[in-house]
Amino acid sequence: FHYFVINYYVLIHHRNEPECIDRIVHEKFQNVHHTVSATEKYLVGVESRTGGVESMLKVGSGGVYFVGIWGMGGVGKTTVARKIFDNISNQFQGSCFLANVREESKKHGIKHLQKTLLSRILNEKSLKVASFYEGADMLKGKFCLRKVLIVFDDVDDNHQLEYLVGKHDWFGDGSRIVTTTRSADLLRCHDELYSVPELAKCEALELFSWHAFQKRTPDKEFLKLSKSVVDYAKGLPLALTVLGSFLYKRGITEWGSALDRLKDTGYEEIVKQ
Repeated sequence: FHYFVINYYVLIHHRNEPECIDRIVHEKFQNVHHTVSATEKYLVGVESRTGGVESMLKVGSGGVYFVGIWGMGGVGKTTVARKIFDNISNQFQGSCFLANVREESKKHGIKHLQKTLLSRILNEKSLKVASFYEGADMLKGKFCLRKVLIVFDDVDDNHQLEYLVGKHDWFGDGSRIVTTTRSADLLRCHDELYSVPELAKCEALELFSWHAFQKRTPDKEFLKLSKSVVDYAKGLPLALTVLGSFLYKRGITEWGSALDRLKDTGYEEIVKQ
């Protein structure tokens, strides 16, 4: 999905790709990717999606439940998971939202993530983990009698599942474990799976409008162009957010020029998984 954003800036600004990546990171994604907007109006369509997942979690009943949230990049998995976490975390003895597992695992390794998880749940900062094998044993030993809520965000391989996400007997009665991923195949041992749907056109137009116009509906003279952007973004919240943020306060001529370049490239050539 990130090819979509990179190519977008290449097209609009006629810049080389490395320069565009830097621009995206520093100007656009600090408060967009892997976060939830602090303003509820930007969470378009999230309530219905969180409701679907919360019903699967059966919070308040016994047992240990693993629920997987999956879908393509940019569809809003993290936003849904974060909203659920904020809604129900106060019902558990300990809770942790472990963000960006895929990238953090590559940068720092599984052992670092195990230590982070232990520290947050136990509220201890001086924990030592000798190896990821020992870390897995520590997770099971420390959590097996605790009712915990843990979200593992953006998991992408079986190694993370085996030594970090763990098994049902790692956690105390009433615990709930949520995993987000792009691959449903990784969730075979989860009790329930939720596929995050793309936004409906009306939802997509509203989300885009909040970012492009700071209100629920587009300005009348921009309505047709706004619908073209929505069609192009294919219901992906991240795309709608980035495009809306870029087009905010720009003139109609700039909008038309940007859309012409986007249409010339073709959707299939830009959105690659």
